[in-house]
Amino acid sequence: MTTTTEAARILLVSKNPSVIETTRSALSKVETLKLIEKEVTVENLFPVITDTQPDVILLDFEFHHHPFELEDKILSDYSMCTIVAILTESKKVNLDRVVLSSARTFIQYPFQSDKLVTTITRVLELVQQDHAYSSSAPGSDAYVISKGTFTVFGPKGGSGCTTIATNLAISLHKTLKEDVLLIDGKHLFGHAALYLNLHTGNSITDLIANVGMLDKRLINQVVVQHTSGIHVLPSPNSIVEAQGIRPEKLFKVIQGLKRVYQYIVIDGGNNLNENTVTYMDSSDKILLVLNPNLASMRDVRQFMEISATLSYPKEKILVILNLTGRKADVQREQIENILKIKVFGEVPADENLALSSLNEGVPILMKKPRHSISRAFFKITKELVKLSVPLNPKISKKNENIGFSKASSK
Repeated sequence: MTTTTEAARILLVSKNPSVIETTRSALSKVETLKLIEKEVTVENLFPVITDTQPDVILLDFEFHHHPFELEDKILSDYSMCTIVAILTESKKVNLDRVVLSSARTFIQYPFQSDKLVTTITRVLELVQQDHAYSSSAPGSDAYVISKGTFTVFGPKGGSGCTTIATNLAISLHKTLKEDVLLIDGKHLFGHAALYLNLHTGNSITDLIANVGMLDKRLINQVVVQHTSGIHVLPSPNSIVEAQGIRPEKLFKVIQGLKRVYQYIVIDGGNNLNENTVTYMDSSDKILLVLNPNLASMRDVRQFMEISATLSYPKEKILVILNLTGRKADVQREQIENILKIKVFGEVPADENLALSSLNEGVPILMKKPRHSISRAFFKITKELVKLSVPLNPKISKKNENIGFSKASSK
């Protein structure tokens, strides 16, 4: 991997003159990215990779008759390379397969210069995080294989992220009979501990401060077990501690937690910042909370635009429609038609129950397990578990530290 003081080496593998010229023009304006000026053919591809040692390979899927086989061959022989797939119009039919392939991400051609640069830069950041974590990661003999990490995020304030994250974690635990970790990802003004009536001085900053020696024993000392059975990692106890959390250390902590807990639910809140994006990068799915009103719809639309610049595939984002069933609500069918999205799950409104649950510190699933809201959470959990297919141990071992999670595509 190129150091931060050197320009990252980019190898374009394409026979399309238009793709070549557009890529050359886009990268020529960026000092941190250097396009390797070598003509690549099917015959000389592997010698060129050997000679140039690129950091990122832009693989045009029209370059070879069997692009997926070529992609696997490249990563088999050159494991330190990272592939970004280029999909032209004729190859869009392969989109689903590309999402599940060995490529780190993909970009559709024709693309704008800034879109290409953003995608490559984002991938390089994630790869650098992977290497930084791998160099300091503890032994993994006693660690589990992560099956599902989910960030709950609502672009509009008051959308109900904490309620959803808390009850979803409990629902996962009750459904799977496995340890589930709830992380309060709202480092400022987090309320997960309040919702659960937990009184502890422990917080995520205890792990951040000891990230260099993070292991299972330390994690077990910091997380707190709730009476529901879930484990909880509260938000910082002070603003000063919260402001001191940096993405690179947070990333390492999340990866360490994924080696202890198969399922993690993160309350991402509604403030989109570097740390929130780090949580999302590390997640298999983002549960996007949408209320049935115009303001929430506008904010969700904007977030979908932002998520594209972060190179998140659409399959990574699952929309949860929260607080439904009121007369003035925009109907689900209208929301899906206007936003061009499918609603993954729906949670009905009951303000009195939600308020009493908060004030008593008793989650809805424990207070009213047969209520329609509780049934909604169990239904969402059932569908979510279907998407969390356990990885083949061999494949998982190879990709367990990938920030831009392969499982996110599943």
